[in-house]
Amino acid sequence: MRHRKGLTLVELLVVIAIIAILVGLLLPALMVVRAASLRIQSLNNLRQCALALHNFAETNNDVLPTLDGENSNLFVGESLMFTLLPYVEEDNFYRACIASNTFSSYHAVRLYISPADPTVPDLNKAQNLASYAANAVVFTSRRTLGTGFPDGTSQTIGFAEHYAKGCNATTFAWFHTEPDLITMPIFLRVHRASFAEPHAFTTPAGVTIPPDVYPITTGNPPVSTGSVHGLTFQTAPSLADCNPLLAQTPHKGGMLAAFMDGSSRTLASGIDESVYWALVTPSGGEPVSD
Repeated sequence: MRHRKGLTLVELLVVIAIIAILVGLLLPALMVVRAASLRIQSLNNLRQCALALHNFAETNNDVLPTLDGENSNLFVGESLMFTLLPYVEEDNFYRACIASNTFSSYHAVRLYISPADPTVPDLNKAQNLASYAANAVVFTSRRTLGTGFPDGTSQTIGFAEHYAKGCNATTFAWFHTEPDLITMPIFLRVHRASFAEPHAFTTPAGVTIPPDVYPITTGNPPVSTGSVHGLTFQTAPSLADCNPLLAQTPHKGGMLAAFMDGSSRTLASGIDESVYWALVTPSGGEPVSD
């Protein structure tokens, strides 16, 4: 009778070691592929948000919505992100709110959540959260798509990335038209889904919320810098280091942004301060060479 020779302990350990080495080699490659996939998905989300603005303008005499609706004679009191719901595959929810006159924020909008946002691991728990923020410099006043961008729509950021929650006790909410403070059961600052807010806000309780870091344009030829010199956006910060007054990206390669021409692209982490803030201003007249 023939007997099969089994693996010796040494041979088994060698096989295990080989498998461990292969896994060690594959994991970094898989992480790179996954990061690239999330980046592509997020770029597409941002592009769809920008295209939603174009579709809105087409049906509203070229007029774009504002962050709070107060300056547009359109959808007064509704946030920009709420106004765009019919254009981001959320028409049923939007119509239900309008029909019942019950405006609810308890709803997760898939297109408003970045798949790479580390603060939103579960879409089912993303009610009223937004990983993308509208450029407040563009949308705090009524503006037309055709003539409201002297710097060019391809040179003006419409949306940028933002951590949705947990950024130094700050949550970014697509439903809110103005910032707010919630003190019970825990202290929480609610920021509307925007960045580069140039104005301070006073809550109904009389608490003043400071502006974000925003662009200031001076000189001839004009140059834009941040209201806090040297700052642009944050690249993959920890929650402890997250600054809610700035935009931040979870992607180590740079900030993903949607431009007002409907395109989306990546801004390098080392982008020059004047170039970044020039892209935030719609009519600063700054030459952009980078």
